[in-house]
Amino acid sequence: MTSPSSDTPRLVLLRWLNRALLGRVVICGGVLAALMEILALLEQTTPILDRNLGIRGILTFSLLHLPVISIDILPLAFMMGALFLLTQLTLSSEMAALRAAGMSTIMLFRVLAPSVVIMGGAGMITQYWVVPASEKALATWWNKTDPDADKLDNKEKRVLWFRAGPTLVRIGSYAQGGTFLRDVTIYHRDPGGLLIGTEHADTLTYTNGTWHPTGAKDLTLSADQAFVKVTNGDSNYDIPATPSTIMILSESGAAVTPGQISAILHKGAPASLSRATYRMALFSTLVLPLDIAVMLLLTLPVIYIPPRAGLRNPLPVYVLAAGMGFVILQGMISAMGNAGTLTAPLAVMVGPVLGILLGLTWLLRMEEK
Repeated sequence: MTSPSSDTPRLVLLRWLNRALLGRVVICGGVLAALMEILALLEQTTPILDRNLGIRGILTFSLLHLPVISIDILPLAFMMGALFLLTQLTLSSEMAALRAAGMSTIMLFRVLAPSVVIMGGAGMITQYWVVPASEKALATWWNKTDPDADKLDNKEKRVLWFRAGPTLVRIGSYAQGGTFLRDVTIYHRDPGGLLIGTEHADTLTYTNGTWHPTGAKDLTLSADQAFVKVTNGDSNYDIPATPSTIMILSESGAAVTPGQISAILHKGAPASLSRATYRMALFSTLVLPLDIAVMLLLTLPVIYIPPRAGLRNPLPVYVLAAGMGFVILQGMISAMGNAGTLTAPLAVMVGPVLGILLGLTWLLRMEEK
């Protein structure tokens, strides 16, 4: 039985290595996030200033856009932080001392595993709950501050289509954070997908929890679908979505919570993207800790750099190239999953499995040398 005193050095080493790794990951993540924010602002600063939002508008955009950027750069930031730490330990001969004390490569991976769990867990929480809230707030703020959003001649207006069960809805334009809609048509279908009637409204305004239409008309098909009857609509015009839902549906990505994904896949909740895209949003976040673990595995070969070689050794460059290749591979396979070519579980697992095989093969080759 191991005495408590003999475990103390191990705990000290575990805390020190993980604290050092997490610190470097945060620094690298901050630098990468700042670069991504600058690139985003290069495109959005002019529209923000055209809306007379000033510096406050730039800061609001940056703050609301930060969560999604932090998730995008998280695996690469973790690799860069691990690369800096392990390279520093190797070149200062500290890694040689640890290996002489009996620490193997696998043991080093296990010692650094708490950082993988911490960053992976934080990334999952951010992606599942923080990103949806921030992206919805950003879409609402951007729409509310657009002075031309409700104008008929707005060249930047985007037609929104979404489904809610068998029902299809087309919105010609939306403004005021989704509370004002123009050119709205509801297509009612039977369980078999055949059209049975439509409702149209020139405009819809959301007040006191109710949609109020203008220019409402109904189109009804006869039982044999041979005749069409057009009548004036009434005030009981409703679409299966609230302004908040419309802002979520207007986003180009699937920034939704697990509860919303479940409602879309199993309860016919409003959705503007394919079911495969929502499945990918769910499963890709679940394997985020595994992606970070693969990044750490791909970084471990730098501990075999001879201290005398210093930074002249090309291994750090190879490690970065492997990490970038892994990110690109994940993006390509994810695109196939979003398109429905691959099932979501398979699409999110192919990349990590290939990364693990590459990392283990690389480490075995370095051990043989």
